[in-house]
Amino acid sequence: AHEIKNPLASIGIHLQLLQKAFERKESLTMEDASRYLKVIDEEIERLNAIVVDFLFAVRPMDVRLRLENVNDVINDVLNFVTHELEQHGIKIERNLEEFLPKLRLDENLLKQALLNIIKNAMNALEVSGGVLAVSTKLLGDHVALTIHDNGIGMDEATLSKIFEPYFTTKPSGSGLGLTMVFKVVKEHSGEISVSSKLGEGTTFTITLPVPTSERLALEAAQTP
Repeated sequence: AHEIKNPLASIGIHLQLLQKAFERKESLTMEDASRYLKVIDEEIERLNAIVVDFLFAVRPMDVRLRLENVNDVINDVLNFVTHELEQHGIKIERNLEEFLPKLRLDENLLKQALLNIIKNAMNALEVSGGVLAVSTKLLGDHVALTIHDNGIGMDEATLSKIFEPYFTTKPSGSGLGLTMVFKVVKEHSGEISVSSKLGEGTTFTITLPVPTSERLALEAAQTP
């Protein structure tokens, strides 16, 4: 309600200003009205984004898990954001373990979750550029996916709240991006953890289970 109230208040104020301007002049050109209409339009877009994010956060997810190569999913996402990262002076480092078992993934949901984490990293690296390092590694019956940035980092108070709905440190953020990430990981029967230090950077680690069929095939391949 608080998130919705602010844009509504702004729309109300600018409608009043528009009405007063009309009363003063009795007629307005598009140029006269445009500064009020622009703010109203921006606030309507903001309201729409809040509602869309909210519905995404509270609705049951339509998860469609298929056996996929997690490295392929990661490479697709990194290729998609490479140009934007380069524009911000951010270098990508990939350290993806070559021979990984396939995982049961919803490719679209996982891509959206990874994009949300990368967007967070971009904000942390925006001032001075830096490095975004992405790695995968097989750890027993799980695959660990790590995304590290050497940006501004977070203090302990911020770190403890980042997955809470509507918590954000950005003036225009909805506070639902990382809530969505947490939800997607849980829908994959995975775990997510975050470590961060002010001035040193932040690391997100997602661990996803290896399906029994892939684990047995891997064990069979390793048996002499």
